[in-house]
Amino acid sequence: MIAICCTAWIAANGRVSAQAGRLVLTESGRHVMPGHILVRGGALSPRGDASLFWSGDTVWVASTRHAEARAVCPERIRAPLGAAFVSTPAAGGAPVIEIIDGGMAGADEPRIIRFSDDQCRATAWTGPDPSLPAARDAAGWVSASGTDRGGSDGIPTTRVSLVRDGGTPFSASSVDLPIAWSDSVAISVSSGPNGIIVSSRQFPFAWSAAADGSDRTPAGRIPAGNETYYASDPWIGTGVFALDSGFVQVLADLASDRRHLVFYDSSGAFRRRRVIDVPFGILDTSPYRRQLLAVRRTDRVEILTYEWTWQPPRARD
Repeated sequence: MIAICCTAWIAANGRVSAQAGRLVLTESGRHVMPGHILVRGGALSPRGDASLFWSGDTVWVASTRHAEARAVCPERIRAPLGAAFVSTPAAGGAPVIEIIDGGMAGADEPRIIRFSDDQCRATAWTGPDPSLPAARDAAGWVSASGTDRGGSDGIPTTRVSLVRDGGTPFSASSVDLPIAWSDSVAISVSSGPNGIIVSSRQFPFAWSAAADGSDRTPAGRIPAGNETYYASDPWIGTGVFALDSGFVQVLADLASDRRHLVFYDSSGAFRRRRVIDVPFGILDTSPYRRQLLAVRRTDRVEILTYEWTWQPPRARD
C-alpha cells in the first residue's frame, strides 16, 4: 500500500494530507488508452467492479481490475456528452449504461442511448441543451445552467439552476456561485451520495453539494487571500468529489503539469491543500466503497482505479 500512487510522482514525501490524516491511494486497476486521447469524464459502477470513461467520440466500459476496455455502442455514438451506470446487475450480469449523445452537429438530434443486454437503444433527449454540464442520480439526468446576477457586495454571481432531463426543476431553489460568467464551461457538476455537486471552474472555485433542497447543504470555496495567486496563472477547477470524510477538489494549472488537491471537511470547511506535479484528474469517487477513478497523462493516457484508506498524520504533516 503506497500513498497516492505506486511511484513517487505525487509529492515530495509521496503523501497527500486531509482532515482525517494522510489519504493513501492503492492502485487496483489500470487501463492504458490508445494515443493521446482527451478523456472528458468517467464513472464507477454501483458495485465497484466496472468503470466508464469517454472521449469526444467514444465511450469505453472496463472491469476495474483488468486491463482490457471495450467501446460501448460504437456504431451508434457520435459525440458523447455524459455516461453513467443506471442499475446494479445481479452477480455476473451485464451493467445497464446510459449515454447522452449530442450526435453530429447539424445532422442529428440529441438522444439518450441505453446499453442493456448487449443491445443499444436510442430515445430522444427531452431535457435542456445537452451540451450543458450534466450528471446522473438515481432518478435520472440533471443539467446545470447559469444566469448572471449582481451580488450583494457588487461581486458578480452566477445563479445556477438544475433541471431534470424531462424539463422539471431538480429543486425548488437555485445555487448561487460567485463567478462572473454564466457560460456552461464555467460550471462543473458531479453526482455525490447526497445529490448533485455543483462547482465553479474559476476562483474562488466555490461549490455546493446536496443541491437537492435538503436542509443541510455542504458548501465550500478557496479561502480569501488566494485570489492574486490563482489569478496570475490560468488555474481552473475540474470538479468536486465526495470522500467518506469530506470532499476533494482538483485545481489545474493549464500552463504546466501542476495540480492542487484541496480537501474540505463534511461541512465544506477548507482543510488542506497539497501540490502534485503530474497531469492528474479525478473522474469519479465512490465514498461507500472508498474507490476513486482518475486519469493521468504522462507519455501516455492512463485510467486508474484506486482504493483509499486514511493514516494518522505525522507531526511534520
